[in-house]
Amino acid sequence: MAQTDFHRNFRSIVEKIFNNWQNLRLAVEHGMGGRNGQQVAIQIMDYTYEYCVGNENITQGELQEVIEELMDQEFNTLCDDQSIPEICRNLLRYKQMAAASQYPQIELELSKLPQGKVWLRPDVKITYTPIDGDSSSDEDDDMEDENTDDPMNDGDSDEDEAATSSGRVTRSQTRKQQAEQFVEPEEGWTTVRRK
Repeated sequence: MAQTDFHRNFRSIVEKIFNNWQNLRLAVEHGMGGRNGQQVAIQIMDYTYEYCVGNENITQGELQEVIEELMDQEFNTLCDDQSIPEICRNLLRYKQMAAASQYPQIELELSKLPQGKVWLRPDVKITYTPIDGDSSSDEDDDMEDENTDDPMNDGDSDEDEAATSSGRVTRSQTRKQQAEQFVEPEEGWTTVRRK
């Protein structure tokens, strides 16, 4: 009976932690995992739970490596905000506490988390919004191709110059500035910059 309580309660703990993980939610909302990103996030949560209960002596580093690899493979996302080490530390700590039946203390600590909506359930729908930089219209691509075909054309059009003099920055100017500042990441990596 105690083992059943442990599994049920630890499952609830994992769900609360993952439902409060903003990086995962943002990855899903921004379409990093494709249209099925929410389902992928649920699978990552399920896999993490199974990994934790299926392995007796996991280190924080091992669990961290597993979650980082899943985020990279499934969402092409690296979390450099230290959220993954924090999640792993808490999961392992709460696992030990749950095994010792310290549920009131766990509940007290988890109640301090921001009270957000539970979104890692199949019956909850998350709005999929692709990142602006990932999809450009065919028209934008055609215009960029025209500009690159002419070696004399450096990409500045009269419209761009007029926009600059009026104080308005166009989308193509923003792209050009970002491209000048941007160092191309290794193949297969996506860089997400702060705004």
